[in-house]
Amino acid sequence: MNLERLEQAFGALVSPTPAQLRRALISLSPCMEQLGPYIPEPLNLPYGRKVLFSTPHVEVVLIHLPADQESIPHNHGDSFGWELVVSGTLTNMIYVQTNNENEVQRAQTTHVSTGECYFVEPGEIHAIRNNGQSPVVSINVYSPPLRNCRQYCPFEPTT
Repeated sequence: MNLERLEQAFGALVSPTPAQLRRALISLSPCMEQLGPYIPEPLNLPYGRKVLFSTPHVEVVLIHLPADQESIPHNHGDSFGWELVVSGTLTNMIYVQTNNENEVQRAQTTHVSTGECYFVEPGEIHAIRNNGQSPVVSINVYSPPLRNCRQYCPFEPTT
């Protein structure tokens, strides 16, 4: 995956629609052979994250989620985005807020396999998990670039 391909796919996008962003992402036809040298290892998060390309309107991020790891529930602020799984099967968990604005409760779970992508709405609270033994690698594209993201505490009901 070289900068020229990313520039061709995303460089001219200004305030793209979700459909335009998805088409640009799919046009990359990414594969692990292309991404291998760029895959980030986790540092201070349960996953590795590397910005591959950014303009004032679009941000392209490579994610590496090792086996049996899960992100903290979070939103992407005012950004929307598409997340394309290049390798592995990702579990995407959607959350809703409880009466406590910092707490969230799981509402929906979907599985996203290699070659599939899913849409993240602005303000949507979600977490990603790798239930498998192989790493999950995805390319995520957001518009506008991520800012004002927020993390939440999962609600654990007492028994």
